Amino acid sequence: MKHIVLICAGGFSANIMGSLIRKAMEKHEFDGDLKAMSEWNFQNYRDPVDVLLLGPQLSYMYDKLKEKYKGTHVKVGMIAMTDYGRMDAEHVFESILEMLNE
Repeated sequence: MKHIVLICAGGFSANIMGSLIRKAMEKHEFDGDLKAMSEWNFQNYRDPVDVLLLGPQLSYMYDKLKEKYKGTHVKVGMIAMTDYGRMDAEHVFESILEMLNE
């Protein structure tokens, strides 16, 4: 099972996107779980993470998190502004699969 975490500034849009990604995961019979939360809640998050996705509003955190997880199995990625704005969960799911296959 793969563990995906999606974070955004306040958590609201991450929850919406998260629920759409979960539907894509079910559709493709992907063995994983997804948690969506605010950046604040993520600071205290201690459960397993395989893929950490940041909403576009958190682009300022990308380099710091990429460095933090360098040398670990955790993949850090940004959701494209267009995918986030359109709530294109299928494309985001494809990105998750690509990250896991790197």
